[in-house]
Amino acid sequence: MQGLSVLRQAGLRSWATSWGRENLVRPVREMTRRQLVVAVSVGAWGGIFPFPLCTMPSTLFSVFAYSAGVPKRFRFNAPMGSIAILVNGLMFPANLTLMPCFIGAGQKAYSHFRGEEMDGVCFTREVVTELQEKPRETLQRFGAALGLGVAAWAMATPLVLGHIRVLGAVSALMPRL
Repeated sequence: MQGLSVLRQAGLRSWATSWGRENLVRPVREMTRRQLVVAVSVGAWGGIFPFPLCTMPSTLFSVFAYSAGVPKRFRFNAPMGSIAILVNGLMFPANLTLMPCFIGAGQKAYSHFRGEEMDGVCFTREVVTELQEKPRETLQRFGAALGLGVAAWAMATPLVLGHIRVLGAVSALMPRL
C-alpha cells in the first residue's frame, strides 16, 4: 500500500525511474568484475542453445549447473541472473548462425558412435521457405537433426561451464581499469 501512495504523490514516471535505479541499476553497479564476466558468459552460452525458441530454459539450466559446482559465495545472485537472461536474448543472431554447427557436430558424433554415415542436413533458402509454409512437416523432417544439435550442446556444457569458472577466477585477479 505504501508503494501506491508514493506512486500517486510522485507520478508514474518518477516512481518507475527511482524504482529502476534502486532495484536494477544499483545492484548491477555493485557487482564485481568476476560476477559480471560469469553472468555474461553463462548467458551467452545458454543463448546459443541450438533450438532457437528454447534458449531461456537452457540459460536457466546453465545458471543452476554453474551454481551447483562452485562455493556458495560464487553462486549466481539475482543481478547476475538478470544479466544472464538479458545476454541470452541478445544472442539470437549468434544462435541462428551457430545452430547448423551444433547440428553438424551432433551428426558427426552420432555417425562416429554408430559407425555408419548419416545424411547431412543442409539449411538452404528452400528449407526456410518450407519452414514458414509447413512448419510442422519441416520440423518433423529435421527433428532428429535438432535433437543431435541439442545433444552436442549438452555434451559441451560441462566443459564450457568449467572454462567460465576459470575465466571468472582469472578476471578477479586482473587489475582494475
